[in-house]
Amino acid sequence: MLGKIAPCHSEERSDEEAAVAGGATGLADDRSSAIGQTCAQLLKRPEIVIELLAPILRELDPAFFARALERQEIRENPCESVATLSSEVRNELKSVETEIKYEGYLLQQQRAMERMKKSEQRSIPGWFDYRSVSGLSHEMQEKLTQVQPRTLAQASRIPGVTPAAVSLVNVFIEIQARRREQAAAI
Repeated sequence: MLGKIAPCHSEERSDEEAAVAGGATGLADDRSSAIGQTCAQLLKRPEIVIELLAPILRELDPAFFARALERQEIRENPCESVATLSSEVRNELKSVETEIKYEGYLLQQQRAMERMKKSEQRSIPGWFDYRSVSGLSHEMQEKLTQVQPRTLAQASRIPGVTPAAVSLVNVFIEIQARRREQAAAI
């Protein structure tokens, strides 16, 4: 659909479209900051909503907007306003807006999940002493010592063991492993 959002600027823009684009920037005096930016770049601005860009998007991807026209869901002049769009088209535009606005957060969360998956596969060495983990409650230390999980994933599934505790164990495994390596090298 609009995943390949093209540049929002056009040299052949009507006065009305230029006004929409100028208004879309949210910068009354400095409209030049929007020149050369894609619609996606404009949408990342907090003051910009996709409804302001709908006339430009309609020009860039008329086939998308034509779906609603074919079912006669747009009344009157199709270029008139976003309020005349079908709910399907409006919902899809809002989905695109949300995806673009929150792209950075979604990527950050994806990377965090990948790190977590990787760390869950980490095995817990037999020599590891849970009592040496400062910041780990006595209850957690007892549970982990009693169960002796083989991986961080197993430790995370022990009732009452928090994600923060598993993260602490992960960090201390790394620290103690480095210390053991340094001691062996001496």
